[in-house]
Amino acid sequence: MKTSDGSIHLEAKKLMLVNAVRSIGQGMLVVDLTLYLHSLGWSTAAIGSVIAAGGLLSVGLAPVIGIYSDLYGRKPFIFFSELLTAGCALIGVLSTNPILLFIAITLTGFGKAEAGSPSPCAPAEQAWLAHFIPAAERGKVYSLNNALSFFGMAAGAMLAGALTLWEKYLPAESYRLVFCFINVLSLVTASIILTVQDGKADRKQESKSGKQEMKILQEENRSVLKLAAINILNGIAIGLTGPMMSYWFAAKFGASTTQIGSTLAITFFVTGMTSILQARLSEKHGTIQSIVLVRFAASLLLILMPILSSYALVSAVYIIRTALNRGTQGAQQALSVSLTRDMRRGFASSINLFSMRLPMSIGPYLSGYLFGLGSLSLPFYIASALQMSFACLYGRIFSGYEIRMKSPVSSGR
Repeated sequence: MKTSDGSIHLEAKKLMLVNAVRSIGQGMLVVDLTLYLHSLGWSTAAIGSVIAAGGLLSVGLAPVIGIYSDLYGRKPFIFFSELLTAGCALIGVLSTNPILLFIAITLTGFGKAEAGSPSPCAPAEQAWLAHFIPAAERGKVYSLNNALSFFGMAAGAMLAGALTLWEKYLPAESYRLVFCFINVLSLVTASIILTVQDGKADRKQESKSGKQEMKILQEENRSVLKLAAINILNGIAIGLTGPMMSYWFAAKFGASTTQIGSTLAITFFVTGMTSILQARLSEKHGTIQSIVLVRFAASLLLILMPILSSYALVSAVYIIRTALNRGTQGAQQALSVSLTRDMRRGFASSINLFSMRLPMSIGPYLSGYLFGLGSLSLPFYIASALQMSFACLYGRIFSGYEIRMKSPVSSGR
């Protein structure tokens, strides 16, 4: 669906606003959740376990939600997700009971850098957004949506940082104000979602002969599975470096929490800027080609990180490299929702997410093992090789799809 003047559809703008508002709360919890749980006396093992539990639940539910959202519409799942987040945030406001907090954090994925994603309902939301955007415009619009996510995360991180400035004057319970803030934000996003047109899949496209339908299904499934296969490389690479960066900064340079937190906030902001750049690149050079070029540059920067000896230089390279890497997320989402027809977009998005998140959970164990052996450099070299391979395969497999995304016929896909 496209407006007469070529601007972004009003319903798409509403969903992008929801994404931006949601990401503010996520940015706050990325900074404050572990600090809050630590102040309550939680062990590092318990903190790691609850965040891991949230991630595993998200990975397990995403495919189910993606498939059922294709059948019953996307709106109910996203609306329920916002209400659930509001309810779990209220638990954080009212209670410090470890069991209740564990349940609330696990159900919502609090503390993960989700960048505005309503995980595990992300496949439903990505498919819903695609419903209002023609295929030729998705690379640009999804990149802009990604930019809003990271600007929101940066704002949230700065708000959380301001709260920690008062930590010496206020009791540990002051962290519960963050949950209060998230409760309000979730109610706001839920109210916005109520005004958005339902994104029920267009199932009229099923009126084809059985042979034609089978051929289309096979083609779609092949494309989705190809993307899932190469996502494994990218997922392992991200897991090798991303989750362990705070430890690596501290182990190699003795960086303080304040230094690492500042680097994180700047990274979110710069990622938002690169997502806007990615939107322009997608429009000018095509979605696939722009992703490949940016990913190659990010992979080369990853090699520099273990070589540099100054924290200032390394953090600068980390900010640029991460911004380039994560700045392509929107464009990659645009491809994943364009591989199938509207009635199967939730399925395609869920497979895309599953194929990324599951291998990402393996990476930290590998890098932790290598760090324990005293090798602080090898994980970066492995991750760089994997991401270069991903970029090469991505361009080779999907370069032909650029024409289909820009064609008038695919605009309705």
